[in-house]
Amino acid sequence: MNRSPHVAILTVTTNAAGHLAAYLDSLDRISYADWSLWVVDNASTDGSATLVRERRPDAHVIENEHNEGFTGACNRALLQLRDMEGVDFVLFLNDDTEVTPGFLEPLLALAGRHTMVAPKTYLAGQPGILDDSVGEFDWWRGTWRKRVLGRPEGPADSYAHAVGTANLSCLLVPVSAFHDVGLLDDAFFVYYDDTDFCRRAIETGYRLFYEPASVVFHQKGATLGGQMSAFGCYYLARNRPYLMRKHLGRVRFGAFFAYYLATRTARTALWLREGRRDLAGATLAGVRDFLLGRMGPKR
Repeated sequence: MNRSPHVAILTVTTNAAGHLAAYLDSLDRISYADWSLWVVDNASTDGSATLVRERRPDAHVIENEHNEGFTGACNRALLQLRDMEGVDFVLFLNDDTEVTPGFLEPLLALAGRHTMVAPKTYLAGQPGILDDSVGEFDWWRGTWRKRVLGRPEGPADSYAHAVGTANLSCLLVPVSAFHDVGLLDDAFFVYYDDTDFCRRAIETGYRLFYEPASVVFHQKGATLGGQMSAFGCYYLARNRPYLMRKHLGRVRFGAFFAYYLATRTARTALWLREGRRDLAGATLAGVRDFLLGRMGPKR
């Protein structure tokens, strides 16, 4: 490639006006020149799409009439980007992140035709305190192993290395992956879609790396309200067994599902004792809808 690779930054917004300005401010300071911004707005009512257009007239803004979830919104843009001449990489980037000026160059230096790269991510306003943006996934229990959320960074976080999974708050992906691996699975709507995509990519022959020379800050939970909300509990409870059934054999899934039902029962009982009927109800609804095959947006 004789030219600099072009990066399409892909962001999904849903009533994000409260934190969108800080995100756009950080994009203005990016030192790498060859990038474009693609924003898919999920029927916001707070003027998010208008704010993007006013701040960045060069942005490609797609407005959905209804909330199509993270997966549906991303796929609308990816259907265009994967066949667009001159686009080499797609960077998934949450609207509640703030990037550092030189974050793209280290990602691109490590990325390749079959290599995806994630940065080091700190919690917003807390340099040195990690977000759990990359890691390893436990395919017996359906959870990340050794989560680092809120942990001070250590020596093991200071060098580039291969990882088993990454979330899509910030992940650089070669555009070829959306032909070889496919798009995001719309059945998820939100949550666990990233683990599924990374698993499919690795099984297809792609590599996934963590690059700490690239730094991003993440305002955890600002986009969707966080995992400890009724919204988060519903989709996590429903999508976790869907992910495991999709990738495991019948016996392995059966063992997981017995463990899963036992732990969800205990968790629901704890929330009821704490007076969190909203979280208990959302979890039970998520398990019910998985069993009924009700995927996609909550019905």
